[in-house]
Amino acid sequence: MAKMQAILSRFSEEQMSRYESFRRAGFQKSNMKRLLGSISGTPKISMPMTIVVSGIAKMFVGELVETARIVMTERKESGPIRPCHIREAYRKLKLEGKVPKRSVSRLFR
Repeated sequence: MAKMQAILSRFSEEQMSRYESFRRAGFQKSNMKRLLGSISGTPKISMPMTIVVSGIAKMFVGELVETARIVMTERKESGPIRPCHIREAYRKLKLEGKVPKRSVSRLFR
C-alpha cells in the first residue's frame, strides 16, 4: 500500500486524471458474459469467470492506451489518441508477446 502511495504521489495532473478514469471504467458484465458464451459455445458462464475475464480485458486495454501514449511522445504528437497510435501500440505489444495468439483460424479475411 505504501509503495502504491509513493507511485501515485509522483503522478502529474494528467496522469492522475487518466488513472482515476481507469479505476472507474469497466466492461458491462452482461456484455462480457454474452461474448464469453459466444466464444466458448457454452450458454452458461459463471459470474466469477466473467469478472476475471473483464479484469484481464481492462488490464489489456490499459496497457494498450499507455503504449499508444508512448507512441505519441515518440512521434512528438499531442492531443487525443488516434487510431494510428492504437494500431502502432497493438503492433508493439504483439512483438513483445503481450497479445494472445488465435487458437482458431479466421473464417473470413
